[in-house]
Amino acid sequence: MSPERVLQELADQQLINDKQRAGIQTVEDHKLFSAHWELRSLLYVGILLFTTGTGWLIYKYIDQIGHTFLIIALSVLCAASFAFAVRYKGTFTRGRSYSRSPFGDYALLLACLLFLSLEGYLQYQYTIFGTRYGLVTFLPAILFLSLAYLFDHRGVLAMGLTALISWIGVTVRPLEFYFKGNLKDMTVLLSALALSIFLMVGALMLDRQRIKPHFTITTLGFAGNLLLVALLAGLFNFENLHLQFALALAVACAGFDWYARRERSFLFLLMSTFYGYIGATYLVFHYLHLRDEATYLYWLITGIGVTVYLSANRKIDAVPGVKSEEGKN
Repeated sequence: MSPERVLQELADQQLINDKQRAGIQTVEDHKLFSAHWELRSLLYVGILLFTTGTGWLIYKYIDQIGHTFLIIALSVLCAASFAFAVRYKGTFTRGRSYSRSPFGDYALLLACLLFLSLEGYLQYQYTIFGTRYGLVTFLPAILFLSLAYLFDHRGVLAMGLTALISWIGVTVRPLEFYFKGNLKDMTVLLSALALSIFLMVGALMLDRQRIKPHFTITTLGFAGNLLLVALLAGLFNFENLHLQFALALAVACAGFDWYARRERSFLFLLMSTFYGYIGATYLVFHYLHLRDEATYLYWLITGIGVTVYLSANRKIDAVPGVKSEEGKN
């Protein structure tokens, strides 16, 4: 709703008079426009373009550049970025902490991306980890997660969680990981379930201790998606365990629905609805073998039902009186 409409409604309800309305409108018309988020977005895009361009140059001109020079250049850039981030690092606190430089967070992100480029290049060219492919993702995962908490950087946290989730697949099936879905393997599936539960329990414990509580949503989002995807994969791939995976999926979806309402987070409500609907639909079509007419009615009725349900709860995170994420810190 535009400011003009808000002022008009307040005036219509006689909550403000004409003089107050004119004063507020004057302030609204002459207030400065903030380009903060636009500039942040441009900086992030610039970092991504820089690292992407670096990777392309390595791939295209490696013979002309030379391996030694390239390794030295990447190492210097990575070390310089880390040094800048450390130089302007804010004081560590349990809650939010901020870099003493507006470019500190970007330097840390650039350093982490350059580290990935350097590590990947060393493994590809010199196989420094040999056939221990798990180390290629495990080491960045541990490094990035540690840096995320030390520097209070949710972007690096997301990179660390992504690397940790990848490590599960690489460790168990190093050759098959890149070529086919590895959740058809029970060992990988159970590893994914164990990791997701471990991450969720850890996130909730840290949140309870008020240690970086603003990281909780990010960690639960990654772990929750991993858990629900793994349960769906078990449902799809292991017919003899349909009952167990169906019950586990139902419990997980109910748990995320409850958490969404407690924390006023539409994200987890959407997750529980989306994955639950996929699981229920799979079971319906797998066991009932619906005819064309029934199939059409099923999609129509359930589609309307899900839409109405989500629409009715779309403002779950905008309930008056609920503290915002900033307020929790």
